[in-house]
Amino acid sequence: MTTFWPEPADRFDRVAIAEGAPGDVSAEGALRRSRERYGALLRAGALVMWRSDPAGRVLAAAGWHELTGCPDESALDRGFLDRVHPEDRGLLDFRGHEPTDGLETDCRVHDREGRWRWVRARGVLLPAADGFEAEWVGTLEDIHDQRRALDRARYLAEHDALTGLGNRRTLAANLVRLRDKQASATVVMLDVDRFKAVNDLYGHQQGDRFLVRLAQMLGAAAPAHSVCARMGGDEFCVVVADRAEARAVCAALEAAASAGVGVGELVIPLTVSAGLADADWDEPDPVSRVLHKADLALRRAKAAGLPLVVHDPQMQAESDLRDRLLSAMGAACRNDEFFLEYQPIVDVDSGRAVSHEALIRWQHPQFGRIEPSLFVRLAEENGMITELGRWVLTRACAEMARLDPSVRVNLNVSARQLAVPGFADEALAIARAHGVAPQRLTLELTESVNMAELAGSDAFAGLRRHGFGTVLDDFGTEYAVLSHIGSGHFDGIKLSRGFIETCGDARPRIVLRHVVNLCRDLGMAVVAEGIETEAERECLRSLGVRLMQGYHFDRPRRVDELPGALRIPA
Repeated sequence: MTTFWPEPADRFDRVAIAEGAPGDVSAEGALRRSRERYGALLRAGALVMWRSDPAGRVLAAAGWHELTGCPDESALDRGFLDRVHPEDRGLLDFRGHEPTDGLETDCRVHDREGRWRWVRARGVLLPAADGFEAEWVGTLEDIHDQRRALDRARYLAEHDALTGLGNRRTLAANLVRLRDKQASATVVMLDVDRFKAVNDLYGHQQGDRFLVRLAQMLGAAAPAHSVCARMGGDEFCVVVADRAEARAVCAALEAAASAGVGVGELVIPLTVSAGLADADWDEPDPVSRVLHKADLALRRAKAAGLPLVVHDPQMQAESDLRDRLLSAMGAACRNDEFFLEYQPIVDVDSGRAVSHEALIRWQHPQFGRIEPSLFVRLAEENGMITELGRWVLTRACAEMARLDPSVRVNLNVSARQLAVPGFADEALAIARAHGVAPQRLTLELTESVNMAELAGSDAFAGLRRHGFGTVLDDFGTEYAVLSHIGSGHFDGIKLSRGFIETCGDARPRIVLRHVVNLCRDLGMAVVAEGIETEAERECLRSLGVRLMQGYHFDRPRRVDELPGALRIPA
């Protein structure tokens, strides 16, 4: 803070003496009064020093020129207030104060260049004494740079630095205000589908430009009264009044994004998934709850491949169940709650089973049978998939010891298992401990973007060296599939359900026929799973697929329920 002592003080002294004093007050008395003023100013600190009568008419000003570029005299009478921003003049009300009252406020003043500058006005009302009337003395401190820095810091605290939208903090604050007013609100959580591919193809810098453009499109689609925020990454959130507005926002954004998000000459069509949830202000912690519910709905939309999902109570119940299953999964292995069922892979020409896929099941003591699609995904998320996979391998080998040595078994293996150091040797040790030849076991790995890296790993090579078979599961669900076929790392493929559902259409049939022929030329087996009807069977058989699996042939069975010819008496 800058002060101008003693020069402005001298100027004030000269003003005080030149003005003289009413009645018989001597020049010495005026000087003493002036010094009294300066003592108060010194305590306040100043860039501009001023004094006024109780009505607010400025009697003297020192430093006004340094602040505004205008002569000090231009601040006299009402000149000071004339340069104060109209919205701020009400803050400088000098009337109705008691002696020794203080004044402190921030306001904007107009400088000679036509710019508004922030200043801090401080003043003290001195009582009448020694023949002098009551008067104000005060300072104006230039705080423009500090105020701009503060405003910038506040902006960054409340906004996303990349897109300029609000952030999570701002969104929550607005929801609190809506709660306090008991106003209706619907939260829309949005996520760009497969945006990682944009970053991978064009780089993160270009990806950021697309996010900025998408934020602009979202702002254009949202109503004027709505609140838009970026939650992080490619996830956004909008708060609107009701579901009708929410659906309109989603439809407008989806239409704009699918038409193409353009950055310069690059235009990429994108799709967006959305989850909707209505705020219930009667719930405990309603702000957190509505955001959580919208996020649940978004996750459901992405998992189902839907553009929009509205939260419902069932969804919340499933989320609660999910949390409870996560905590119960560790004990399930120890308590023998998991078990295996086996579904045959059939040679349709002979009608005989060439192998059986071991499928893990979970019978929870409280919740009953848990869907594998749920708990396997949970195991992937919480890191238990490695332990679960080890249990499946051990149990399958133990039960294979009871089957005819000609019986082969397929096991599902996760990428995380394969990445564990020494996995191949561990698998071999488990098989040998139960007297099972590795050649009787085929490991199914789900196609993923990391498959090329995993297939070239030491673990994968070790499995092949030990004699384990390897199959690429869910073939056709990802990109770069031909490279997987030609890699030489797999003995066969399992077609994704998508191939089977479209095998009756002309163009998919052509693709599928070429895939089957390519695998045959490379000496690889092709298995179609999920066959449920005779029509599907015949369609795939006409395309050259001979190995099939599904309820059309047999349901999964526990080892004790397998056909007797396959079993060895215990």
